[in-house]
Amino acid sequence: MANWAELRKDLIDLIAKRVKAIEDFVAFGSVCNSWRSSAIKVNFDSLSPQLPLLMLADKGDDYREFYSLSKKKVSRVYLPEVKERQCHPTEGWICTVEFDTTEMTLLHPFTPVNTKLPLEKELWDLAEEEFPDPELRMRY
Repeated sequence: MANWAELRKDLIDLIAKRVKAIEDFVAFGSVCNSWRSSAIKVNFDSLSPQLPLLMLADKGDDYREFYSLSKKKVSRVYLPEVKERQCHPTEGWICTVEFDTTEMTLLHPFTPVNTKLPLEKELWDLAEEEFPDPELRMRY
């Protein structure tokens, strides 16, 4: 029996480039470390037409469920970062807001990228410094 983890890197890259649906690409990257190293943006055709994944309601655990319109199935994704937080989708990313502190983060649900965003008050303070005119500040 073949060990799929031992395929040559160039061959794994060629396979990755043929995967068209984002949910399949994510699954491809979860096979093993050598496949994960090929599941990178440069190997995915982001211009390929994609139907969105719909994030389902929070069930209070460390997982979130996503419904695939193209495959008509639900996938569970381990996302402890969103537990007990409001979630707002934005272009494939999730903006999370903590209920108590209003701390915001921007995270990509299928990669380990998680960026803390400035607090709303900090953004308004910055806008006030940069745009002393109230009308310009509101446009900003």
